[in-house]
Formats: sequence, structure tokens, C-alpha cells
Amino acid sequence: MAQSFAAYFRPWALTLPRVAVDTRADGTLHGRGWSIRWRWQPDGALEVYATNRMTNDRWQTLHPDGRTEPGPAPPEMYADDEPGARQAYRAAWKAYRATLDERALHPRPSGDAPKKWDPENQLIWSLDEATAWEVERLPPRPDI
Repeated sequence: MAQSFAAYFRPWALTLPRVAVDTRADGTLHGRGWSIRWRWQPDGALEVYATNRMTNDRWQTLHPDGRTEPGPAPPEMYADDEPGARQAYRAAWKAYRATLDERALHPRPSGDAPKKWDPENQLIWSLDEATAWEVERLPPRPDI
């Protein structure tokens, strides 16, 4: 699953912290515009929720057998001229956020991140709310 995660986020050179993989610990990371929350499932699968202000949310479960299962996705837009479209859009997003809350998939906010953190060149991560942020230098982005 760690390799699948790294392959998916290859354009940004993001990988899971080694300790998270070795101990199957849940956590959050921030880097290169991404805020990512991961959770290990009892069957060994890795559930990943990622946000980036420049693109849509990503929610998927990476299974040990190589399957990737997409999570629910709310609508990206609605037709303003359709009756009830705005209400349906808001209801879908409310349900989506409630599911994220229920599954504890919101990334830990980076408000208490180290002051001199450089999000383009450094990765910050923590394994849970109680641990301090770790800072690691990111490798250059690959030529894709």
C-alpha cells in the first residue's frame, strides 16, 4: 500500500513516513499543497483522504491485493437553472462532510506547524493529534 500511495503521489514526490508504514500507524501529512490523512484498516488496506486547493478531493482505499476502491465523491457543480439543484448540491456536501467526520478522515490542521516550514520543499507529518510535527526535506519533483 505504501508503494501504491507513493505511485499515486509521485508527481509531488510525496510518500508515507517510514514509521507509519512499519507500525501501521494512522496520521496526517502536508506538503506541496496537499493535506493528506491516512488510516490503516484491519484487513491491511490503507484508506487515504487528500485535499488540495487546486484540485478535487481524493478519497480511496488501497487494498493489499492491488485493488483501489474510490471513496464517495460529492458533486463538483450543479446546474443553477435546475429546480432544487442548489439544495441537492448542499445536501450532498453536508452528507460527505458528515461521513468524513464519522470516519475521522479530516487531516490534522497545520496551524501549529513549525514557523519556518517551507511547504514546497519540506513535508510535515504526525502520527496523531498528540505528537509533534516532524519535518523532512522533500526530494525534487520527478520529471514526468
